[in-house]
Amino acid sequence: MAIGYIVLYVLLDWVSYVHPMRGTNITPWNPQAALAVALLTWSPRAWWLVGGTMAGAALVRAAPGLGIAEAAAAVMLSVGYLAVALALRRWLGPLPRVTTRLTCLIFLLIVGIGAALNVCLYVGTLGLFDAPPSDRFLIAFPRAWIGDVVSLVVMLPVVHALADPPRRPETLAMLRTAEWWLVAAAAMLAAWMVFALPTEDQFKFFYLLFLPVAWGAARFGGVGATWSAALVQLLLILAVQSSAYVPLTVFQLHMLMAALGATGLLLGTTVEEREQAEQALRASLHVAAAGDMAAALAHELNQPLTALRTYARASQLLAGRLEGAVREQADELVDVTNKLAIEANRAGDVVRRLRDFFRRRGTELQRTDIGPLIDAVLGAQALRAAASHVALQCARDPALPPVWLDAVQIEVVLRNLVSNALDAAAEATGHGAAQVTIGANARGGQLVVEVIDSGHGIAAEELPHLFDTRRPSRKPGGMGLGLAISRAIVEAHEGRLWAEPGPGGRFFFSLPLATAESHD
Repeated sequence: MAIGYIVLYVLLDWVSYVHPMRGTNITPWNPQAALAVALLTWSPRAWWLVGGTMAGAALVRAAPGLGIAEAAAAVMLSVGYLAVALALRRWLGPLPRVTTRLTCLIFLLIVGIGAALNVCLYVGTLGLFDAPPSDRFLIAFPRAWIGDVVSLVVMLPVVHALADPPRRPETLAMLRTAEWWLVAAAAMLAAWMVFALPTEDQFKFFYLLFLPVAWGAARFGGVGATWSAALVQLLLILAVQSSAYVPLTVFQLHMLMAALGATGLLLGTTVEEREQAEQALRASLHVAAAGDMAAALAHELNQPLTALRTYARASQLLAGRLEGAVREQADELVDVTNKLAIEANRAGDVVRRLRDFFRRRGTELQRTDIGPLIDAVLGAQALRAAASHVALQCARDPALPPVWLDAVQIEVVLRNLVSNALDAAAEATGHGAAQVTIGANARGGQLVVEVIDSGHGIAAEELPHLFDTRRPSRKPGGMGLGLAISRAIVEAHEGRLWAEPGPGGRFFFSLPLATAESHD
């Protein structure tokens, strides 16, 4: 990782070293800054790598007599990048996801204030060595600020989109659409129209470059805004490199580029937030209908289930009176009717708990070891797996800590995921040994359960709509509610349910281990 970072940083630093301000290494575009901040956000302990790389690059390209000044300024700049990264990590997480207007505003504030801090550290350190000269000291501040702002606003979301597993499938799905390539073509056409004009007119018509970014954001949300702004940035750099621009003009163009990137990001997150709200509304309406259905089922099934338990108990009493040669068969009958009573009780509990959940999101939390729940689900599905010639395996950590959860509701989630996995594995038996594996382990304060099958897997374009309650079921007679209900249950436990693209089906849900501590 260190070697890869150094090589990529040096490459970006070399490519972007255009139109430096006289007496300094301040340039209007610094994509390597986004790379450094992204690495520090993911792993703050890599500060030594970032600082060493920046100092080394500064020493190599420093003007005669300014090597120490440039290296010292680079080290101080890495301190500023670390501050930006820690702020992003604190407010948006190790892999920041800018998907709402609030997170977008937080991101822009951190980036804007952080870039100002970086300028103070970098230019201030150079000032101690009288580089830049005192007559250009104040001019260096806004130019250095613009260089970092453009990099962090436009390029940092691109790095995050590539590093974030849920964002990568969204990007691939977008790239497979014809409309995205129309957006790209519109961006290239707008860039040609703008940069073919005389320099003084380019500022008047720069607004044309906002159109493809707005189109990408409106159609594809935050992902579309991120990549369309990055494309416009690349086209701007190509135009600057292929024509005779004075440095001041380049900095002014990048000021407009910073405004374009921020506008596109805000528009994209607004569109994405609206789509999330619409999906949540549809899900709530569908789940509310499911709640009414669950209540009706609970009312209608209560008497038949009670009758089943009564008949099972009566069969046990009758079997107990048999003697002689039929005693062995009587014992088998008692065992079967006992299982019948147990399953009738379980069915009643499931219907009752689901009814309570849908009515008021009720959960009866108890300190529970999830291991026996997994074992119970495996046992219940063993005969079905054998009949379908699917190997059912368990790969859980035997030393898992207990969690506060509603055992009946979480068992519903497990049964649903395992049932879906068995169906998927059975359908793909012609592609090798069919198997389903349930794993569970503790990761970073979360209990993570995974259900992985050898089926065809999930395509990247399916992931955004996989848990949509309006998504039709692929099973004959299915209602398409299983995954939506499972996600609602897990989220009521303050957890998360998600899927990842293949090979094979890969479903995960997490429950916070901190929940167990909070109830002690």
